[in-house]
Amino acid sequence: MNRDELIVEARAKIIWGEEPLSVRAYLTSNGMSAADADAKIAELTHERNAEIRGLGIRNILIGAVILVVGGLLLYWTHATANTPMGRVRTGKGTVGLVIVMLFGLWKLVNGIISLVRPKSEHRSIPDITE
Repeated sequence: MNRDELIVEARAKIIWGEEPLSVRAYLTSNGMSAADADAKIAELTHERNAEIRGLGIRNILIGAVILVVGGLLLYWTHATANTPMGRVRTGKGTVGLVIVMLFGLWKLVNGIISLVRPKSEHRSIPDITE
C-alpha cells in the first residue's frame, strides 16, 4: 500500500471512532515510521475533534432556539389562559411544550458536552449526526 492510501484508510478509521493506538498499529505494520504515524494520528484526531465541536455548536444553537421559543410560547399560553379558548389551549399545549423544551434541553446539554469534551464521544461522526 502506498502512503496516500494508508493515510486515507487511517483517516477513515479515526473518523469512524477507532482507537488511535489501533490506527497507529495499522500504520506501522504497513511500513510507516512510528514518528510519522504519531504525527498523522495527532492531525487526524484534531480534525475529528474539530468536527465533533462543530456538531456540538450546532446542537447548542438548536437546543437554545428550542428552549427560547418554547419558553416564549409557554409564557404566551399562560398569559392568555384567562380567555375561554385560552383555558383549553393551555391544558393541551403545556404538556407538549414541556416535552419539546426537554428535548431542547437535551440537545443543549449534549452540545455543551461535545464542545467541551469531544474525546468523550466514541461513536463515528455519521452516527453522531443522526
